[in-house]
Amino acid sequence: MIYTSCYKEWKSDKFTTYSISRDCGKDAGYNGKCYPGLAPNASFWKVWRNSVGKVSEEENNRYYVQEYWKEVLSKLDPEEVYNELDNSVLLCYEPNYEFCHRHIVGAWFKLFLGIDIPEKKSSDDEVIEVDRPEYVEKYLEDAIRNSRDMKGFNSIRAFYLFEKSEKLEALANEQEQKTGESSIYLRQKASLLRCYAKKEEKNITLNNNVIKKVLR
Repeated sequence: MIYTSCYKEWKSDKFTTYSISRDCGKDAGYNGKCYPGLAPNASFWKVWRNSVGKVSEEENNRYYVQEYWKEVLSKLDPEEVYNELDNSVLLCYEPNYEFCHRHIVGAWFKLFLGIDIPEKKSSDDEVIEVDRPEYVEKYLEDAIRNSRDMKGFNSIRAFYLFEKSEKLEALANEQEQKTGESSIYLRQKASLLRCYAKKEEKNITLNNNVIKKVLR
């Protein structure tokens, strides 16, 4: 399980924490572990910060999500990152309920892995779940769909699993050309991922059809 929170609202020392801000929490007096791979780039962060009050909040935050996806998250494998950070709390500066890139990270895990990442705050002995901005997931989903050929998939998770299966097939082909031996394990794993992708796509299609019927 991974949680997200802000430096000021996380007071427990019973959990492993990682700073994912660019300065590793220096201005907050944070001295724990850091995961710089999820930190935003200074270039688009400055554009976003300088645009506050000059453009609408929605336009500005959509820009941030789009750039964070393009410059940071799209270059990472969510499964690998999740496994590296599992059983920890990801920290940054903004208050729990305000727009922050840690909320984008939470939405990223949910869209690609189907795992909920709660926003929390803590005292010495109590951990409380709090609301996060709901629009962040929608902004990220739009950014992903606008930047990639989804190959007919409606589910981002299904598309992710299908892409992983294609990479395994390519790796199997490469190994077989080098060794002359069949890469059975890789092909079986690729086949299993395609089955999972089909299942995920079927589920989202069924859910969308139910929603359409309800809205009629």
